Amino acid sequence: MSSAPTLRAERTRCPAAATLLALALLASGCAASGAMRAGQGAERAQDYDRAVVEYTRALRQDPANVAARTALERVRLRASQGYYFRGRRLAAAERYEEAAIEFQLASELNPTDGQVQAALRDARQRLRTRLAVSRGDKTELQALVERARELPPPGLDLPRDITLPDSLVFSNAGSRLIYSALARFAELNVVFDPAFRDDSISVDLRNASLEDALAAVSSSTRNFYRITGSRTLTIIPDTPAKRREYEEAVVGTFYLSNADVKEVIDLLRIVVDVRQISPITATNAISLKDTPERVAAAGRLIAAIDKARPEVVIDVELLEVDRTRLREYGLQIASPGSPGIAGAADVNRDNLTLQSLRSLTQSDVFMTGVPGIYYRLLKNDENTRTLANPQLRTSEGLTAQARFGERVPVPVTTFAPIATGGVNQQPITSFNYETIGVNIDITPRTHHDDEVSLSLTISLSSISGTGFGGLPTFGNREITTTIRLKDGETNMLAGLIRDDERTVMSGIPGLSDLPLVGRLFGNNRREAQQTDIVLTLTPHIVRVLDLSEDDLRPFRLEADTGTRGFGAMPTIELPPRDPKLPGEDPPPG
Repeated sequence: MSSAPTLRAERTRCPAAATLLALALLASGCAASGAMRAGQGAERAQDYDRAVVEYTRALRQDPANVAARTALERVRLRASQGYYFRGRRLAAAERYEEAAIEFQLASELNPTDGQVQAALRDARQRLRTRLAVSRGDKTELQALVERARELPPPGLDLPRDITLPDSLVFSNAGSRLIYSALARFAELNVVFDPAFRDDSISVDLRNASLEDALAAVSSSTRNFYRITGSRTLTIIPDTPAKRREYEEAVVGTFYLSNADVKEVIDLLRIVVDVRQISPITATNAISLKDTPERVAAAGRLIAAIDKARPEVVIDVELLEVDRTRLREYGLQIASPGSPGIAGAADVNRDNLTLQSLRSLTQSDVFMTGVPGIYYRLLKNDENTRTLANPQLRTSEGLTAQARFGERVPVPVTTFAPIATGGVNQQPITSFNYETIGVNIDITPRTHHDDEVSLSLTISLSSISGTGFGGLPTFGNREITTTIRLKDGETNMLAGLIRDDERTVMSGIPGLSDLPLVGRLFGNNRREAQQTDIVLTLTPHIVRVLDLSEDDLRPFRLEADTGTRGFGAMPTIELPPRDPKLPGEDPPPG
């Protein structure tokens, strides 16, 4: 008996569901066709930026729309060509900063165009050259320091620029003969220690330098050498006793220009085993006492690390954007109820696809993958306000701070006794100042591939309402993250929503202001406006790490033999430490 009503109910629901589905499809089709018409109108007006946005929206609403896909590719190419030619005109006028922006937009719209990529790289390089610190000629102090670094320590100062002939080969020859031949080529006197042993060796010294030749022979025969007088070369057996007899400690002072004194001292103690070392804080210098070899090794290491830090100029722009305009462009960054600070940044701008545009949700915050064309449309919108546009210059590893806002006084009341020992009944009001606005902390780090990592801490604080006694309550949103950008690449951060609420009074002038009866002739209403704070960051590398081939070339420390090796790497010999140090007991046995 009940099956008939159930069947009628199902038949009634089926047409209703079909009707709702048809209405939904019709609405979607109308929206897509509306975006298509808007895109076609913008294309006819040669407003290709707007056409790209409209066709993208139409394709997102109807992914199977072949006409929208074809039109989107067409206007992307035309817009890219327009940006490219404008960039060339700006580059010809030496306005490289503006040219780089145009080339960047052209590259985003047509990433496969090699001509655009080459123009973008050239504009960025010219811009970096203009922004870079002009080094010019070295100062007198810099030249003096570099000349001093080239000088060998006492006892190792051999004649320079002496290259042995290309026929100097010894086969089973005595070491005394080899040393004498080398001294004759360098016009030196050679003296042998009484304990010297004349061993036979075979060695090929063709086209070798005098320093490398002596190192090779000394390493093979277990000897070491010293310059003991004016052009006098002394050859000594390499034993601990002879080391103590001939070695004299030397003192070296190194003036640091960029490195930290404490870090350098720790480095020398660990790597070179320097034990007698002291800082001089007044002149940012260090003095050390050790063997000539260790002092030379310390100087080589200090020259490699005492470098100026790379520097970065970061263009910061803070925009206030109407969220209605964001929704028109299909960029719903964050919903009103969400914190607006979720998700990770996609810093690969070249891999933007239509699927990434379709997948934007209300929890997205970072817009790094969104083309710069949206940024330009938002910035040029009449409802967009530029709140701040500073340039921050900082060195690598140091934090640059920017504070945009104001300080709001908040009363704080405490009670104190009127007289000493009395009851706390006298109110005393003081004020604490709370900072509201946008606070940005940026710590950059440069990479060898002309990319920059930015460690960001961004907080947005505002007055969210009033509490007890009319005192303000504060809201705060904060994000901490690290992003990696190319030199000159712009990153957009959005989702920091701000709600503004105001009371609007309307009515008959004069009558609505009357006490008690004024409400009969007017009314008050509250208006709420949502705005989105959009932050853009563009890093520019203005100083890179000044490295030379000598800084990258390793050197050996022959700690066991104390003699210089022979090979591709320059060698600084380190003699073995005396097993009995001052204050230590002799080893047992």
